[in-house]
Amino acid sequence: VVLLILATAATYLLFRRDSTTPALTNKDTILLTDWVNQTGEEVFDGALKQGLSVQLQQSPFLNISPETRIQQTLRLMQRPADTRVTRAIGREIAERQGLKALIVGSITKLDRHYSITLEAVNSQTDETIAATQAEADSKDQVLKALSQTATDLRAKLGESLQSIQKFDAPLELTTSSLDALKAFSRGREVAATGRYGEAIPFYKRATELDPNFASAFWITGWMYSNI
Repeated sequence: VVLLILATAATYLLFRRDSTTPALTNKDTILLTDWVNQTGEEVFDGALKQGLSVQLQQSPFLNISPETRIQQTLRLMQRPADTRVTRAIGREIAERQGLKALIVGSITKLDRHYSITLEAVNSQTDETIAATQAEADSKDQVLKALSQTATDLRAKLGESLQSIQKFDAPLELTTSSLDALKAFSRGREVAATGRYGEAIPFYKRATELDPNFASAFWITGWMYSNI
């Protein structure tokens, strides 16, 4: 009976410890892979990755591996800098950079509804650390659903509720236009290779699609400054 009580207590303490241990710490850096777009709609290509990056970079808890470093690692892997970062390639990049995890996003469509899934994956074991999902009733609601999944994932990865409440502006406050976000994303991809002049038209297009897209105006000026 004594042994049974001790074993039960040990199991409880172990479970309690594991359930309160955060999946990541503020010293860990994560990598964002390119989204798996199963909708057949090109507007989501690049836009959702950019939107997720904006959401997660609000967090003082999470560190995102910059695109420039990812491109440098791709070159070391003897791959083009614009190689699509799939889950498998992302794991290899993460292992080379010594990163603990990568974030894999996917979007699917059923009739008019969209389903967004985010998954944090251990770069060494390929096991799921945390996952979250949200539904959007229409294309116009996809960014709102993305904001929801990003917030949920931050909590599951170990960020405190107080931190999330303080640093969690909805993505719609940045831009409510998927097309503008896609143009912005393309501009960042080009600018990351040092082609600032070629990136400017994409940023300008983003401001034309959404005149309230303040970040696009700001980074357009930054491109001119670099030139």
